Amino acid sequence: MAEREINLGFMSMRHATLPERAAVAAQAGFHGVALRADRWAAMQSEGWDAARVRALLGSHGLRVSEIEPLRFLRDDMLQAAIEMVDAFGVSRVQVTPPIDGSAADLEAAARWLRQVAEQLPAVQLAIEFLPPTDVPDALAALRLIERAGGARNLGLCVDSWHVFRGAGLASLEGLDPARVFVIQINDGPMAATIPDYIEDCIRFRLPCGQGAFDLDGFLQRLPHDTPVNVAVINEQLDRQSPADVARHLYTSTAAALARAAATR
Repeated sequence: MAEREINLGFMSMRHATLPERAAVAAQAGFHGVALRADRWAAMQSEGWDAARVRALLGSHGLRVSEIEPLRFLRDDMLQAAIEMVDAFGVSRVQVTPPIDGSAADLEAAARWLRQVAEQLPAVQLAIEFLPPTDVPDALAALRLIERAGGARNLGLCVDSWHVFRGAGLASLEGLDPARVFVIQINDGPMAATIPDYIEDCIRFRLPCGQGAFDLDGFLQRLPHDTPVNVAVINEQLDRQSPADVARHLYTSTAAALARAAATR
């Protein structure tokens, strides 16, 4: 069996420099690192053009695994994502509804997704559903994909936090494996630590095995070969050394994947 692809999500090490991120990710065992579309202009202004980024990642045996996040109807982010896809040969872009509390015009979003899918036919557009938005769960995301024309490169980004804090494991039953493009994995408490959903999920996520999520059940309901993006956003981890964080996130994720595989 081919080795499971495990990549480091950007926000799991949000305060590290790119050289720090690349060095510790490679040392820990990650296959790739995610970059953010909304930070591409800043990276370039700081001297990190595409050639320099490719050289750095290549020196560590890494690649850009995905671009995070492309928000619905944000053509400015789309342009950045297109540039990054071309520059780094990226095969997957994460797409999300707005997280600022504003309503999503799903009809407009569907038209926009159809256009983006046509514009980037070789790129997987992985829609991440978010419980407090108008795309709260997997079923809602699949309905949006159908509304957008059902292109083969439209699929899902399934984040464990949004499953367990949202519609639950039952919402994953019967998913078409071909529509699951990436799994974002993390652990956490079942009850919110603070009331604001978005704030909660960017402060209190936990490494696999340290929370209350049934990650065995989660992984068993999803394709066994789908790439995994480690998305552990935690303010306590922010204060630890990047090397320690990368090592802990990789080993805890690999252990969770191994446990789930052993019980299939």
